[in-house]
Amino acid sequence: MSLSVVATRFTTCMPASCAPLAASRARLIALTSALALLLTPALPIDRAASRLAAQTLPTGPDGATRSGGTPTARSGWRRFVERGPTRWGVALARDVATYTASHNEPIDGALTTLGVQAAIPLFRFGPTRAAWLFELQPLVLVTSDAPAHRVPKEGIDPDANDPAVLARYTRRNGYGAGLGVLGAEARTPLGARTTLVVNVTSGGAWFSQVVPYGKATRANFTVAPGLLLERRLATGGVAFGYVLHHLSNASFGGANPGMNSHMFQLRLSR
Repeated sequence: MSLSVVATRFTTCMPASCAPLAASRARLIALTSALALLLTPALPIDRAASRLAAQTLPTGPDGATRSGGTPTARSGWRRFVERGPTRWGVALARDVATYTASHNEPIDGALTTLGVQAAIPLFRFGPTRAAWLFELQPLVLVTSDAPAHRVPKEGIDPDANDPAVLARYTRRNGYGAGLGVLGAEARTPLGARTTLVVNVTSGGAWFSQVVPYGKATRANFTVAPGLLLERRLATGGVAFGYVLHHLSNASFGGANPGMNSHMFQLRLSR
C-alpha cells in the first residue's frame, strides 16, 4: 500500500465536525504523494537501458572508451604507452675526422658504416615519441694506422724487431660487421613535415684486422649517439645529421686506444 493511499484514508473526514480540517487536507495529500514518488525506486527498464547505453559505446584499439567518435584520455601510466608500427630504415654514415679515444690523437684513417635500423614504439611524452632502436650493420669499412710517436722505436721498444707486431701499426684497410641491440630513439615534431631525431645505438663489432692499431683487438664495443633532422615524404622519411661513433675493446686487449669518429649520416625510413 502506497503512502498516498494511507494518507488519503487517514485524512478523509467522515463526521461533520472535521470541516475545519478541509483546508489543510489537500496540502497534506500533495506532500505525501511527493514523498512517495521520491522513495519509489527507478523502474528496471530504465536501469537496463542505462547499462545497454554504456555497453554500446565504441572503444578504440587502446581500450579507451570513445563517445561520439572522440577518444577519451587514458588514465594512469597507460597514457604514456605508445603503440604503432615498427619504423624501418637504412642508414649510411661516413666519417669526416677520426681520433683515438684514449688520448684524442688524430688518426689518418676512415670509417664507413651501413646499417639496417628498426625503431619499435615504447613511450610517449606529449608530442615526443620514444622507441627501442635495433641496428644490424652488415658492412663496416675501416682504415686506420698509428700516430708516428706510437710506433715502436728500434733500440727502445723490443717489439720494434718483430715484423708482425710492426705491421699492426701501419696503415691498413679492413672490414667488419656490427650488431646494436641496446639502442633508443626519441622523435619530436618541429613542424608539419619536419622532425627532430635524437638516438643512440650500442652493441659490438668484429673486424678482419686489429682496430685501430697495435695491441688493440679485432672485437670491439660500439656506442653511437646521433642528432638528425628528418623530412617526411609521401612514403616515409629522409633524415640527415651528425653521429659520434665510439669504438673500443673496454681494456680486454693488450692496449685500448679506441676510435672516436665524427660522422655524417643519411637515413631513409618508412
